[in-house]
Amino acid sequence: MPNIAVVPNTTSSRDILLLRLSILVGGVLIALFMIGDLQLIPRELAGAYITNRVLVQLPILASLLAVTFFSQFRNFAQTAFLGTVLALTYANYYVIHVSWAQAGFSFPYEGTLLYAFFGFFVFGMKFYYALTAMLLSSLGFIGLMLLDPVYGERTWMNAGFVVGSLFIGVIGRHRIDRLLGQLEDANEQLVALSTVDGLTDLLNRRALMSESERLFALQRRSNQRLAVFMMDLDHFKQFNDHYGHQQGDQAIRLQADIMRQVFKRQTDILGRYGGEEFMAVIEGEHSDRFEFLAAAVLKQWQERAVPNEDSPDSKVLSCSIGICQGLASEFDSIDDMIRRADEALYRAKKQGRARYVIA
Repeated sequence: MPNIAVVPNTTSSRDILLLRLSILVGGVLIALFMIGDLQLIPRELAGAYITNRVLVQLPILASLLAVTFFSQFRNFAQTAFLGTVLALTYANYYVIHVSWAQAGFSFPYEGTLLYAFFGFFVFGMKFYYALTAMLLSSLGFIGLMLLDPVYGERTWMNAGFVVGSLFIGVIGRHRIDRLLGQLEDANEQLVALSTVDGLTDLLNRRALMSESERLFALQRRSNQRLAVFMMDLDHFKQFNDHYGHQQGDQAIRLQADIMRQVFKRQTDILGRYGGEEFMAVIEGEHSDRFEFLAAAVLKQWQERAVPNEDSPDSKVLSCSIGICQGLASEFDSIDDMIRRADEALYRAKKQGRARYVIA
Protein backbone atom coordinates (compact mmCIF):
# COMPACT_ATOMS: atom_id res chain seq x y z
CA MET A 1 0.00 0.00 0.00
CA PRO A 2 1.51 3.34 -0.98
CA ASN A 3 2.35 5.70 1.84
CA ILE A 4 0.62 9.07 1.88
CA ALA A 5 2.66 11.37 4.07
CA VAL A 6 3.71 14.94 4.46
CA VAL A 7 6.74 15.79 2.44
CA PRO A 8 9.70 16.08 4.77
CA ASN A 9 11.05 19.49 5.69
CA THR A 10 13.48 19.70 2.79
CA THR A 11 14.72 22.49 0.58
CA SER A 12 12.41 22.94 -2.41
CA SER A 13 13.28 24.51 -5.76
CA ARG A 14 11.49 27.68 -4.67
CA ASP A 15 13.56 27.73 -1.46
CA ILE A 16 16.75 27.41 -3.50
CA LEU A 17 15.69 30.37 -5.65
CA LEU A 18 14.97 32.47 -2.55
CA LEU A 19 18.30 31.42 -1.09
CA ARG A 20 20.14 32.59 -4.20
CA LEU A 21 18.34 35.91 -4.06
CA SER A 22 19.27 36.20 -0.37
CA ILE A 23 22.93 35.58 -1.17
CA LEU A 24 22.82 38.30 -3.82
CA VAL A 25 21.19 40.65 -1.32
CA GLY A 26 23.97 39.79 1.15
CA GLY A 27 26.56 40.77 -1.46
CA VAL A 28 24.75 44.05 -2.07
CA LEU A 29 24.70 44.75 1.68
CA ILE A 30 28.45 44.16 1.94
CA ALA A 31 28.98 46.58 -0.95
CA LEU A 32 26.78 49.19 0.75
CA PHE A 33 28.62 48.77 4.05
CA MET A 34 31.85 49.34 2.18
CA ILE A 35 30.63 52.78 1.17
CA GLY A 36 29.90 53.72 4.78
CA ASP A 37 32.98 52.06 6.25
CA LEU A 38 35.37 53.78 3.83
CA GLN A 39 34.12 57.11 5.12
CA LEU A 40 34.72 55.95 8.69
CA ILE A 41 38.11 54.23 8.65
CA PRO A 42 41.50 55.98 8.38
CA ARG A 43 42.83 56.32 4.82
CA GLU A 44 45.82 54.07 5.44
CA LEU A 45 43.43 51.18 6.08
CA ALA A 46 41.43 51.61 2.88
CA GLY A 47 43.58 49.23 0.81
CA ALA A 48 43.50 46.39 3.32
CA TYR A 49 39.78 46.93 3.91
CA ILE A 50 38.86 46.87 0.22
CA THR A 51 41.05 43.79 -0.34
CA ASN A 52 39.31 41.97 2.48
CA ARG A 53 35.81 42.82 1.31
CA VAL A 54 36.33 42.46 -2.46
CA LEU A 55 38.83 39.60 -2.62
CA VAL A 56 37.74 37.60 0.44
CA GLN A 57 34.19 38.20 1.66
CA LEU A 58 32.44 38.70 -1.67
CA PRO A 59 34.14 35.58 -3.15
CA ILE A 60 32.97 33.60 -0.10
CA LEU A 61 29.39 34.57 -0.88
CA ALA A 62 29.97 33.88 -4.58
CA SER A 63 31.23 30.39 -3.69
CA LEU A 64 28.08 29.69 -1.69
CA LEU A 65 25.98 30.92 -4.61
CA ALA A 66 27.89 28.64 -6.98
CA VAL A 67 27.42 25.48 -4.89
CA THR A 68 23.64 26.03 -4.78
CA PHE A 69 23.65 24.95 -8.43
CA PHE A 70 24.99 21.49 -7.55
CA SER A 71 22.30 18.82 -7.78
CA GLN A 72 23.26 17.42 -4.36
CA PHE A 73 23.37 20.81 -2.61
CA ARG A 74 20.41 19.92 -0.40
CA ASN A 75 22.49 17.16 1.17
CA PHE A 76 25.23 19.50 2.42
CA ALA A 77 23.42 22.85 2.58
CA GLN A 78 23.70 23.18 6.37
CA THR A 79 27.44 22.52 6.28
CA ALA A 80 27.82 25.09 3.49
CA PHE A 81 25.88 27.68 5.55
CA LEU A 82 28.04 27.03 8.60
CA GLY A 83 31.26 27.31 6.60
CA THR A 84 30.10 30.52 4.94
CA VAL A 85 29.11 32.22 8.21
CA LEU A 86 32.38 31.27 9.92
CA ALA A 87 34.48 32.31 6.92
CA LEU A 88 32.80 35.73 6.77
CA THR A 89 33.02 36.15 10.53
CA TYR A 90 36.74 35.38 10.71
CA ALA A 91 37.38 37.55 7.66
CA ASN A 92 35.75 40.36 9.63
CA TYR A 93 37.92 39.52 12.67
CA TYR A 94 40.95 39.96 10.44
CA VAL A 95 39.76 43.45 9.48
CA ILE A 96 39.36 44.31 13.18
CA HIS A 97 42.86 43.01 13.93
CA VAL A 98 44.53 44.81 11.00
CA SER A 99 42.73 48.06 11.82
CA TRP A 100 44.01 47.96 15.39
CA ALA A 101 47.50 46.73 14.55
CA GLN A 102 48.17 49.21 11.73
CA ALA A 103 46.29 52.30 12.83
CA GLY A 104 45.07 51.74 16.40
CA PHE A 105 41.54 52.01 14.99
CA SER A 106 38.66 50.26 16.73
CA PHE A 107 36.77 48.73 13.84
CA PRO A 108 33.09 47.99 14.68
CA TYR A 109 32.27 44.40 15.63
CA GLU A 110 28.60 44.46 14.58
CA GLY A 111 29.41 42.51 11.41
CA THR A 112 29.97 39.46 13.64
CA LEU A 113 26.34 39.59 14.72
CA LEU A 114 25.05 40.45 11.27
CA TYR A 115 26.74 37.47 9.62
CA ALA A 116 25.55 35.10 12.36
CA PHE A 117 21.94 36.27 12.31
CA PHE A 118 21.93 36.19 8.51
CA GLY A 119 22.96 32.54 8.74
CA PHE A 120 20.54 31.67 11.54
CA PHE A 121 17.40 33.26 10.14
CA VAL A 122 17.92 33.95 6.43
CA PHE A 123 19.87 30.83 5.47
CA GLY A 124 17.83 28.86 7.99
CA MET A 125 20.66 27.09 9.81
CA LYS A 126 19.42 24.29 12.04
CA PHE A 127 19.93 24.51 15.78
CA TYR A 128 23.09 22.41 16.12
CA TYR A 129 24.76 24.18 13.20
CA ALA A 130 23.78 27.54 14.68
CA LEU A 131 25.14 26.45 18.06
CA THR A 132 28.43 25.43 16.43
CA ALA A 133 28.62 28.78 14.65
CA MET A 134 27.94 30.61 17.92
CA LEU A 135 30.64 28.72 19.83
CA LEU A 136 33.33 29.11 17.18
CA SER A 137 32.45 32.75 16.54
CA SER A 138 32.51 33.48 20.27
CA LEU A 139 35.85 31.75 20.76
CA GLY A 140 37.29 33.66 17.85
CA PHE A 141 36.08 37.01 19.19
CA ILE A 142 37.37 36.28 22.69
CA GLY A 143 40.71 35.24 21.21
CA LEU A 144 40.82 38.46 19.20
CA MET A 145 40.13 40.51 22.34
CA LEU A 146 42.94 38.71 24.16
CA LEU A 147 45.27 39.51 21.28
CA ASP A 148 44.18 43.11 20.76
CA PRO A 149 42.42 45.28 23.38
CA VAL A 150 40.56 46.90 20.50
CA TYR A 151 37.83 48.56 22.52
CA GLY A 152 39.86 49.69 25.52
CA GLU A 153 38.12 49.43 28.85
CA ARG A 154 34.95 48.38 27.06
CA THR A 155 36.67 45.42 25.40
CA TRP A 156 35.22 42.73 27.65
CA MET A 157 31.85 44.40 27.88
CA ASN A 158 31.66 44.24 24.09
CA ALA A 159 32.87 40.63 24.14
CA GLY A 160 30.07 39.77 26.56
CA PHE A 161 27.58 41.59 24.35
CA VAL A 162 28.71 39.63 21.27
CA VAL A 163 28.58 36.25 23.04
CA GLY A 164 25.23 37.07 24.65
CA SER A 165 23.70 38.24 21.39
CA LEU A 166 24.88 35.13 19.56
CA PHE A 167 23.45 32.99 22.38
CA ILE A 168 20.08 34.74 22.08
CA GLY A 169 20.15 34.13 18.32
CA VAL A 170 20.79 30.41 18.88
CA ILE A 171 17.93 30.16 21.38
CA GLY A 172 15.69 31.87 18.84
CA ARG A 173 16.78 29.37 16.20
CA HIS A 174 16.06 26.50 18.61
CA ARG A 175 12.56 27.75 19.30
CA ILE A 176 11.85 28.17 15.60
CA ASP A 177 13.04 24.62 14.91
CA ARG A 178 10.89 23.29 17.74
CA LEU A 179 7.81 25.13 16.50
CA LEU A 180 8.42 23.94 12.95
CA GLY A 181 8.77 20.38 14.25
CA GLN A 182 5.49 20.67 16.15
CA LEU A 183 3.82 22.12 13.05
CA GLU A 184 5.13 19.26 10.91
CA ASP A 185 3.87 16.69 13.43
CA ALA A 186 0.46 18.35 13.52
CA ASN A 187 0.37 18.47 9.74
CA GLU A 188 1.20 14.76 9.55
CA GLN A 189 -1.64 14.03 11.96
CA LEU A 190 -4.03 16.10 9.86
CA VAL A 191 -2.94 14.27 6.71
CA ALA A 192 -3.49 10.94 8.48
CA LEU A 193 -6.94 12.03 9.65
CA SER A 194 -7.88 13.17 6.16
CA THR A 195 -6.53 10.14 4.27
CA VAL A 196 -6.67 7.10 6.58
CA ASP A 197 -9.74 5.18 7.70
CA GLY A 198 -9.69 5.24 11.49
CA LEU A 199 -11.04 1.70 11.94
CA THR A 200 -8.85 -0.21 9.47
CA ASP A 201 -5.79 2.02 8.89
CA LEU A 202 -6.41 1.61 5.17
CA LEU A 203 -6.98 4.60 2.90
CA ASN A 204 -10.34 6.24 3.31
CA ARG A 205 -12.56 6.69 0.28
CA ARG A 206 -11.31 10.14 -0.70
CA ALA A 207 -7.64 9.16 -0.54
CA LEU A 208 -8.44 5.79 -2.15
CA MET A 209 -9.98 7.49 -5.17
CA SER A 210 -7.16 10.01 -5.43
CA GLU A 211 -4.43 7.34 -5.37
CA SER A 212 -6.39 5.10 -7.73
CA GLU A 213 -6.76 7.91 -10.27
CA ARG A 214 -3.03 8.58 -10.04
CA LEU A 215 -2.14 4.92 -10.68
CA PHE A 216 -4.70 4.65 -13.49
CA ALA A 217 -3.23 7.70 -15.24
CA LEU A 218 0.28 6.26 -14.87
CA GLN A 219 -0.73 2.86 -16.26
CA ARG A 220 -2.71 4.46 -19.07
CA ARG A 221 0.30 6.50 -20.22
CA SER A 222 2.50 3.41 -20.29
CA ASN A 223 -0.30 1.14 -21.61
CA GLN A 224 0.08 -1.27 -18.69
CA ARG A 225 -2.39 -3.69 -17.11
CA LEU A 226 -4.43 -2.71 -14.07
CA ALA A 227 -6.98 -4.43 -11.87
CA VAL A 228 -9.68 -3.14 -9.53
CA PHE A 229 -10.94 -5.49 -6.80
CA MET A 230 -14.26 -4.69 -5.15
CA MET A 231 -14.70 -6.79 -1.99
CA ASP A 232 -17.72 -7.03 0.25
CA LEU A 233 -18.38 -9.07 3.40
CA ASP A 234 -21.26 -11.51 2.90
CA HIS A 235 -24.36 -11.18 5.09
CA PHE A 236 -22.55 -8.63 7.23
CA LYS A 237 -25.80 -7.08 8.49
CA GLN A 238 -26.87 -10.41 9.99
CA PHE A 239 -23.42 -10.78 11.57
CA ASN A 240 -23.52 -7.26 13.02
CA ASP A 241 -27.06 -7.69 14.36
CA HIS A 242 -26.29 -11.05 15.94
CA TYR A 243 -22.85 -10.43 17.45
CA GLY A 244 -22.94 -6.69 18.01
CA HIS A 245 -21.12 -3.68 16.60
CA GLN A 246 -17.85 -4.40 18.36
CA GLN A 247 -17.58 -7.81 16.72
CA GLY A 248 -18.67 -6.15 13.48
CA ASP A 249 -15.77 -3.72 13.77
CA GLN A 250 -13.46 -6.68 14.46
CA ALA A 251 -14.66 -8.36 11.26
CA ILE A 252 -13.99 -5.20 9.27
CA ARG A 253 -10.49 -4.94 10.75
CA LEU A 254 -9.94 -8.60 9.92
CA GLN A 255 -10.81 -7.92 6.28
CA ALA A 256 -8.23 -5.11 6.27
CA ASP A 257 -5.60 -7.42 7.78
CA ILE A 258 -6.31 -10.08 5.16
CA MET A 259 -5.95 -7.52 2.39
CA ARG A 260 -2.59 -6.39 3.76
CA GLN A 261 -1.40 -10.00 3.90
CA VAL A 262 -2.47 -10.72 0.31
CA PHE A 263 -1.70 -7.41 -1.41
CA LYS A 264 1.87 -6.88 -0.23
CA ARG A 265 3.49 -4.65 -2.84
CA GLN A 266 4.22 -1.02 -2.08
CA THR A 267 2.35 -0.01 -5.23
CA ASP A 268 -0.85 -1.83 -4.21
CA ILE A 269 -3.57 0.64 -3.28
CA LEU A 270 -5.86 -0.61 -0.51
CA GLY A 271 -8.80 1.21 0.98
CA ARG A 272 -12.17 1.04 2.64
CA TYR A 273 -14.72 2.04 0.03
CA GLY A 274 -17.55 2.32 2.53
CA GLY A 275 -19.19 0.27 5.28
CA GLU A 276 -18.11 -3.37 4.78
CA GLU A 277 -17.01 -2.77 1.18
CA PHE A 278 -13.32 -2.57 0.31
CA MET A 279 -11.30 -1.86 -2.80
CA ALA A 280 -7.83 -2.74 -4.02
CA VAL A 281 -6.22 -1.29 -7.15
CA ILE A 282 -3.09 -3.04 -8.33
CA GLU A 283 -0.85 -3.20 -11.34
CA GLY A 284 0.30 -6.45 -12.93
CA GLU A 285 1.36 -8.15 -16.13
CA HIS A 286 -0.97 -11.16 -16.23
CA SER A 287 -4.62 -11.77 -15.36
CA ASP A 288 -3.64 -15.06 -13.68
CA ARG A 289 -2.01 -13.06 -10.92
CA PHE A 290 -5.25 -11.23 -10.22
CA GLU A 291 -7.18 -14.50 -9.92
CA PHE A 292 -4.49 -15.88 -7.62
CA LEU A 293 -4.82 -12.87 -5.30
CA ALA A 294 -8.62 -13.08 -5.23
CA ALA A 295 -8.44 -16.79 -4.40
CA ALA A 296 -5.95 -16.01 -1.63
CA VAL A 297 -8.38 -13.57 0.00
CA LEU A 298 -11.17 -16.17 -0.10
CA LYS A 299 -8.85 -18.84 1.32
CA GLN A 300 -7.92 -16.59 4.22
CA TRP A 301 -11.58 -16.24 5.17
CA GLN A 302 -12.10 -20.00 4.87
CA GLU A 303 -9.17 -20.65 7.20
CA ARG A 304 -10.36 -18.10 9.75
CA ALA A 305 -13.84 -19.70 9.85
CA VAL A 306 -15.44 -16.77 11.69
CA PRO A 307 -18.92 -17.93 12.79
CA ASN A 308 -21.96 -16.18 11.34
CA GLU A 309 -24.90 -18.08 12.79
CA ASP A 310 -27.59 -15.98 11.10
CA SER A 311 -26.09 -16.41 7.63
CA PRO A 312 -28.49 -18.27 5.33
CA ASP A 313 -25.52 -19.82 3.52
CA SER A 314 -22.44 -21.38 5.10
CA LYS A 315 -22.80 -20.16 8.71
CA VAL A 316 -19.33 -18.57 8.56
CA LEU A 317 -18.36 -15.08 7.57
CA SER A 318 -17.14 -14.84 3.98
CA CYS A 319 -16.25 -12.36 1.29
CA SER A 320 -17.34 -11.83 -2.31
CA ILE A 321 -15.08 -10.22 -4.88
CA GLY A 322 -15.65 -8.52 -8.22
CA ILE A 323 -12.67 -7.84 -10.45
CA CYS A 324 -12.21 -5.55 -13.43
CA GLN A 325 -8.84 -5.98 -15.13
CA GLY A 326 -7.16 -5.12 -18.40
CA LEU A 327 -4.99 -2.54 -20.08
CA ALA A 328 -5.73 0.85 -18.55
CA SER A 329 -6.03 2.30 -22.04
CA GLU A 330 -9.10 0.10 -22.62
CA PHE A 331 -11.11 2.04 -20.04
CA ASP A 332 -12.41 5.58 -19.96
CA SER A 333 -11.45 6.23 -16.34
CA ILE A 334 -10.86 4.60 -12.99
CA ASP A 335 -14.57 5.17 -12.30
CA ASP A 336 -15.34 3.03 -15.35
CA MET A 337 -13.24 0.20 -13.93
CA ILE A 338 -14.83 0.55 -10.48
CA ARG A 339 -18.31 0.39 -12.00
CA ARG A 340 -17.45 -2.82 -13.86
CA ALA A 341 -15.83 -4.35 -10.80
CA ASP A 342 -18.93 -3.48 -8.79
CA GLU A 343 -21.11 -5.21 -11.39
CA ALA A 344 -18.89 -8.28 -11.16
CA LEU A 345 -19.23 -8.17 -7.35
CA TYR A 346 -23.02 -8.11 -7.73
CA ARG A 347 -22.82 -11.21 -9.95
CA ALA A 348 -20.63 -12.96 -7.36
CA LYS A 349 -23.33 -12.28 -4.78
CA LYS A 350 -26.04 -13.59 -7.09
CA GLN A 351 -24.06 -16.77 -7.82
CA GLY A 352 -23.86 -17.76 -4.16
CA ARG A 353 -21.28 -15.50 -2.49
CA ALA A 354 -17.83 -16.49 -1.12
CA ARG A 355 -16.38 -16.34 -4.64
CA TYR A 356 -14.87 -14.01 -7.17
CA VAL A 357 -16.13 -12.98 -10.59
CA ILE A 358 -14.04 -11.25 -13.25
CA ALA A 359 -15.76 -8.63 -15.37
